[in-house]
Parts: sequence; structure tokens; C-alpha cells
Amino acid sequence: MQLVAESPEFRLPLTALAGEDEAAREAEARRLAAEEARTPFDLSRGPLLRVRLLRLGEREHVLLLTMHHIISDGWSLGVLVRELTALYEAFAQGRPSPLAELPIQYADFAVWQRRWLTGDVLEEQLSYWKRQLAGAPALLALPTDRERPPVQTYRGATRSMELPRELAESLAELGRRRGATLFMVLLAAFQVMLHRWAEQDDIVVGTDIANRHRAETERLIGFFVNMLVVRTRLDAGVTFEELLGRVREVMLGAYAHQDLPLEKLVEALRPERNPAYSPLFQVVFVLQNAPAPPLSLPDLTITPLHRQGEAVRFDLSLLMWETEGGLRGVWTYRTDLFDAATVSRLMSRFANLLRAVAAEPGARVGSLDMRSEGERQELSTKKKALKAASFDRFKKTTPKAVAAAPRELIETGRLEGGPALPLVVRPKVKEFDAAAWARASRRFIDDELLRHGAILFRGFQGGDEGEFARFVRAVTPELMDYSEPTTPRREVGGGLYTSTEHPADQPILLHNEMSYSRRWPMKIWFHCVRPAARGGDTPIADSRRVYELLDARVRERFVERGGVMYVRNYGGGFGLSWQQVFLTASREEVERRCREAGVEFEWRGGDALRTRQVAQAAARHPSTGDALWFNQAHVHHILSLDPPLRELILSVAEDEKFPLDLNAFYGDGGEIEDSALAAIREAYRRAQVSFAWQEGDILLLDNMRVAHGRAPFEGPRKVVVAMAEPFAAARQQTAGAGAEPGRG
Repeated sequence: MQLVAESPEFRLPLTALAGEDEAAREAEARRLAAEEARTPFDLSRGPLLRVRLLRLGEREHVLLLTMHHIISDGWSLGVLVRELTALYEAFAQGRPSPLAELPIQYADFAVWQRRWLTGDVLEEQLSYWKRQLAGAPALLALPTDRERPPVQTYRGATRSMELPRELAESLAELGRRRGATLFMVLLAAFQVMLHRWAEQDDIVVGTDIANRHRAETERLIGFFVNMLVVRTRLDAGVTFEELLGRVREVMLGAYAHQDLPLEKLVEALRPERNPAYSPLFQVVFVLQNAPAPPLSLPDLTITPLHRQGEAVRFDLSLLMWETEGGLRGVWTYRTDLFDAATVSRLMSRFANLLRAVAAEPGARVGSLDMRSEGERQELSTKKKALKAASFDRFKKTTPKAVAAAPRELIETGRLEGGPALPLVVRPKVKEFDAAAWARASRRFIDDELLRHGAILFRGFQGGDEGEFARFVRAVTPELMDYSEPTTPRREVGGGLYTSTEHPADQPILLHNEMSYSRRWPMKIWFHCVRPAARGGDTPIADSRRVYELLDARVRERFVERGGVMYVRNYGGGFGLSWQQVFLTASREEVERRCREAGVEFEWRGGDALRTRQVAQAAARHPSTGDALWFNQAHVHHILSLDPPLRELILSVAEDEKFPLDLNAFYGDGGEIEDSALAAIREAYRRAQVSFAWQEGDILLLDNMRVAHGRAPFEGPRKVVVAMAEPFAAARQQTAGAGAEPGRG
């Protein structure tokens, strides 16, 4: 039975922590947080929410918010954060609560669920689960470091892991090819790992489901989450793709019968209860999709306070969620059973298994390699030792020289004159295999690119396009196609393209490649095969610096007016035709792709097409969180052209409002003022760094962090381009006008 208080009482006790030592005050705050979490609730009287404020200093506080799980779940925390943010902002500005009245309350949902889940509906749900779990093993017999205690405790700990974006995208693409979700791919791999580890063919795990498939429940705080029992039978001879098909079918059936609470299922099945382990399943896998907005409040800097120690419900749990950088996971385990080293090995094996699945999804699950590089080397060493032991005597061998570490083969510095951008990397030795060095130095290159935004590799090779292709693929094996082009480029082979075929006497304004699109490259490579006789530099500018230099009023105007709208004309005498851009002659296919991308379209006279698409004006870097000016509003605006060229285009344009092949407006469709465009151009001018190309130069840019352009030139010039690591705008966090991360 649930009681709803007519006039809830709320208290916010304030505790000032004494002492001059900052570390001691923080330690006391953590102690109080742990004590607060251990303090039980009285379910018969309430309240089931406690809030306490700790004062560490004049401008530093810790807010402890403790809720009983019976009134909240993971989704509820996202709702709470959004409402707390809205209320705090309104209070700080002296405004009334901006929160709208809820159409229903949790009690309404509880009443509906109880009335609905009866009779034939309840019987059909129960029948499915009874069939699905008939004969299922009561215990997943994982190898433990210690004997299982007769009565389970709740002592536990956690370990964290991160997987790169490239791997996450490969796994998601595998799922799309097989009609499965990323969750299904990860769950199938998790079950393979358990199958191999426990040497058990019948694997049963639990997984959370939000249980909010009705729109009215999405804004409620309450305990909606349910747990599904996932049972999969597998053997070493099945391929991973076949297993994925099985998991897909199991999950579709589970989703269709998700409304039966786990408590009802346990009550109906009446499994043999054992105090040593939980009934039905002891291992849990979850891919979290609950909305979790960042907590950002005016004039406050907020940092989560991570509490040490965990109370666990299951032997082993893996909670994963997608991030802008890839996938993150938290492993929670029962310390009565497992050591931290065991879980660390398990984490490593799971990551290796996912890489093997992405590389060879058609392989049999028994052959997928889960071993770490260290384990493989250890096994190889043992095999060599065993082989050597069979010889009658040892043979003397001449020692080989130890190769120099990759970092010792190069030196780093700046361009002559000392600009901070780009970082310049030069080889220190004459005999230098650039591709081999790059392959061994991926981590170094990625770290330095994240730190500087641009790296110029000078003196690595001559103007050989084949060597450049090998160098690029050593760092970024998968290259992007030049999709959604706005200007002509020709592919020269192997994922390499010519630079933009723009008149040599006209500059190309600074811009971030394809920032007008829904999908852009995170990395862009330039290789100077032949520098121009005069001019032809590739100026670059730090997008963070552009954002900082730009008048805040201009930034605010773009945010308030919805970003940037790009209106594009295809055919009808303009730039590229829609057949060239979409690589199809089918209007139906073009329309389908536009709808999927949220792009408005209209067919015009003849064979002409016009599209409208709204994109960001500013963005957050997915790895650093830095605010960036990231759009091409100034590039695709008639007012940015030199007056003679502008007059020429306007004189022949069919539509003066949309004279260019790509035209930029505010996100709401309004005209961008000349003063705003001038401010943007000035910010780029002040942030710009330029250098002269040398034959063989390779320039690597973080395409979001650093914009690039091209100066006019004379004489023959050849620069080839490669793009890599596609990033989807749907995963992008927009930067607002202010400095608060995550707002927009």
C-alpha cells in the first residue's frame, strides 16, 4: 500500500565541517556520505528521501541526496536532475516554478498496472516465462577465488572500463547488418564470455528494462524498472552471428512479455531458494539508455562525489552505457567470491572478445580469442620453452640489437617563429620507416592530437602518395568516403582525394570539414605532393580560440535562433547535381535518405532539388568538452564573397534569396546580418596560423578542434586529402552561449 502525503515536510539540515585541514574535511564528508547511505529508511513512516548539506568551506559544499530504491530508479535520477536544474535556475532569477503539472502520478500507474495485470493478460505473461525458463539451471557456476559462503552478503566493489568509439561503432554496425541492437550484440558477447569461463552451455542472466513504454511515465519519479530473465543456449560450434540471431529472438520475446514484475515471476515459479545465491540468475548485464543530463547550475561548479565501497545484489554485474568517446562499463562484483585481479582479467578478456567479434563475426564462439597480449605472449613463451626442452642441448645465438623505442626516433617542436599550432614532429634518424613508426605510435599521435589539435609531420617522406596512404592507414585504418560534398573533389585511389577544386586565385575560407552535415570526420589528413610556386598555404585556426574571440552577443544570437540553417540547391545551373551527391538516380531513394536525416526537401522545375537542414553553430568536443565554433555559416553566405564575384553570381542567380549552391541562414530561417558575418571573419583572422608547405609534409587535424582553409596560389600545386573516424551529429553535445558545459 502506498500513502501520499498531503503536505510533505522537507528539511535541509546544514552541517559545517570543522578543521583547518582541507583533506580532513573532505575525508569527514566521505565518512558522513557513507554513513548516510547505510542509514535505513522506515518504510512504514517515511520520508523516503533525505537531503543533507555539508559545508566544507565558505564557497564549497557537499549535497547528500539519499532516496530509497522503492521510490526511484535510474531513469528517475535523470528526471530529478532536470527538475532540480530548472527549479534552481528559476529560484536564482526570482521566477516561479517552470515545471508543468504532471498528467498522472506514480500511484495512477500502480493502480493501472494492478488492474491490467490480471486474468488472461497475467496468464499469458506467466505461460511465456514458464516455457522459457523450464529446466533452466538454478546457478551459473562461475569459478570463484573463494568458496561461496552459506549465506550471501552484500559486500562488493567496482571496476571501470572504457572501449573506444571505433569498436563501439563496429559492433553497432554488426548489429544493424543482422537486425539487432547494440545491446543484443554486447549481451551475446557477454554470454559467450560466461559460457567459456563457466564451461556451461545454458546461460541465464538478468537485465534491467526501464518499463516506461508509455509517454505519460517518462517524466515521473518512481520505481518503474523491471528485470528480465534472459536464457540462451549455446555451444562452441555456433558462430557468433548465429548466436546473435538466437539472442535477438530471445530478447524480442522477452520485450513482448516485459510487463510481468520479477517478483510475480519468482512467486509463480517458486524456485528452490538457497540463501547462498539469488534465485533465477546471479549475473546481470545492462546497457543503460536512461537519459542522464549533466547537472549544470548557474554560477556553480559541480563535481560528483564518488563513494568508495558498494553494496551488491548479485555475484557479478556489468553496467554499460554509450558515451561520445565510445563505451564505458562498470563491473560490480561480490568480494566474498572474487578478487580484484580476477575481475580485471575478466574485463580485459571481454574487451578482447569484443574486438575479435568485430573483426570476425562469422567465427565460431569457441575460437574467438579472449586472451590479452600478455597472455598470448606468456603462452607463446611457454610453447617455445617446451619446444626448446626437447633439444639435447642449447644452441648459442648471436644477440640482436634492440630496436629504439618509437618515441626516441622523433623530435617535437614548433614552427619557425614559435606559433603554438601545429605541433611539429620530425624524424631524428636518416633511415626511417614512417608507416612502421606510425603503427607503433598510435597512442602517442592520438594523445598529442588531443593536446594540440594539429600535428605537422615534416621530413618523414617525399611526395609519394602510396607512402602517404600507408602512413595514414597505420594510424587510422578505416578511411571515410567524401559523402555529402559541396565542392568537387576527385578520388585518387585508396580513400585519398584531391584537395577542393576551387579557383587558384580565390581563397578558401577557414572552416571545419563537413560541419554542415549530420556526419563529419574527426580526423582529416593533408599531404603535400607538390607545393605551389607561390602561395597555396593551408591556414589553420583553433576552433576554441575562434569561439573565445567571437563577440558573445553573436554567439548568443545563433543559439537563440536555433543554430545554422543550410539551404542547398542541386542542379539547375548550380554546383553539384543531386545525382552526384547522393550517388543515385532515384528520387525515391533521395527522399528516403532526407527523411531519415531530418532534412526538408522540395523538387523544383526541371530536375532541380532544394533541401533545408538545421545544424549546430557551436559544439562541445566529444573528448575534451571544450566549446568550439563549429559551422560554415560565413563560408556559404553571399556576403562573404568578394564584391565582384558576389555581383556576378547575383546577376545570373535564378533566386536572389538562395543564390549559391549552399546558402546559410540562422536556424529559424532568418537572414544573418553582415555585422555578425564580419565578426565571425574577424575572429577567424585573429585565430589564424599559416605556414608554407614543403614537399612531403603531412598535416593531421582534429577536424572539430581546428579549422582549415587555403590561400590563393600560382603554378601547379598538389595536396591530397584523407578523412577518418566519422562522427554522428546525433551524438554531439551543442555548446550554448555561456560557459556552462552541456547547456545549449
